[in-house]
Amino acid sequence: QVAGAGADRSFTRPVSVTPNPVKPATRYYFALLAFVSGMGATVTMVAVQGIMASSPLGARRVLAGLPRWKVLTATLTASWACVLVCLLIAFAFIAAVVGVDFGPHVGLCLVAIGAASLMSSAAGAALGSAGRAGIGVVSAITCLLSLFTGLYGPGAQSVANAVEHNAPLLAQANPLWQASHCFYSLLYYDSLEPFARSCAVLAGMTGLFLAIALIRARRMTHERL
Repeated sequence: QVAGAGADRSFTRPVSVTPNPVKPATRYYFALLAFVSGMGATVTMVAVQGIMASSPLGARRVLAGLPRWKVLTATLTASWACVLVCLLIAFAFIAAVVGVDFGPHVGLCLVAIGAASLMSSAAGAALGSAGRAGIGVVSAITCLLSLFTGLYGPGAQSVANAVEHNAPLLAQANPLWQASHCFYSLLYYDSLEPFARSCAVLAGMTGLFLAIALIRARRMTHERL
């Protein structure tokens, strides 16, 4: 009788420390969205390479006297729109079809997608202004940085946790870590301060990449080739 009573009673119950229950695979999808945003840099890189003075189209635009910053801004805006749409489609698929719960701040997830896609587009513009980078370079950089977001399974997540614990500044300097941390902070933290901090870092990285792209684009004239 005592054994039966013990079997019917539960002395423990699961307690969620977050507003919504979090599945173990959720972190993988955060890293996957960051990876997709990183690969989106190829769109801007190819587009910017096409407007440089060393390309046929870019040479005609140089002769036309169009301001370099206007050409670069238009190219970046169009590329960012393409990357943003792709990320929104991926986000909708993960949320609706896969069934990943992004918590109560779905609207802010869209802000994170916009910040991550803009950062990757600016990084692609900086690489494209170099003129010699190929798509394989972007793929290699993105795959390497994704290792420290936990994309490749439990082993990669252990590596990412170790780097974040022992070298936090190195982890935070990773653009893809910041992108995945935007989603992570919305689901795991009660305060929006970590989310705002990651968005601010992404904005700073965007400004840095844009400055590099603009400086190199202004120097890429036929007199300097």
